[in-house]
Amino acid sequence: MFSKINQIFDFHQKSLNLYAKRQEILASNIANADTPGYKSVDINFTNELNKIIKSNIKNKNITLKKTSSKHLNGKNNNFFSPEIISVVTNQKKPDGNTVNMDRERIEFLNNSLKYQSNLAFMKNEIKNIMRILQG
Repeated sequence: MFSKINQIFDFHQKSLNLYAKRQEILASNIANADTPGYKSVDINFTNELNKIIKSNIKNKNITLKKTSSKHLNGKNNNFFSPEIISVVTNQKKPDGNTVNMDRERIEFLNNSLKYQSNLAFMKNEIKNIMRILQG
């Protein structure tokens, strides 16, 4: 039972990390809206989430190999590196900047709402578990 609970929270933790990373990227795009030559970037959220799902299935038995007694007992659970891609757009400013503020604002807000809804879901799950444990 606890491994199932741990698995659920682990998945949500990783998805929250993905939302947070995307938020940083979108904020960086907005901050650089007037930077000459800046190219707007993003992550393909669906592909990255699929990678997380597959890694949850495949990497259960992967451990780090210690070759010395002085090595720390590392875990690779928090290894997270989404692939950052250039945003394809037909709107290019004369200075080479490709940030489309309308797109960035919409994606920023959309990503924020998804992050908040994921947090609300986790809070409800914790409340339900606490209610069950208290009887």
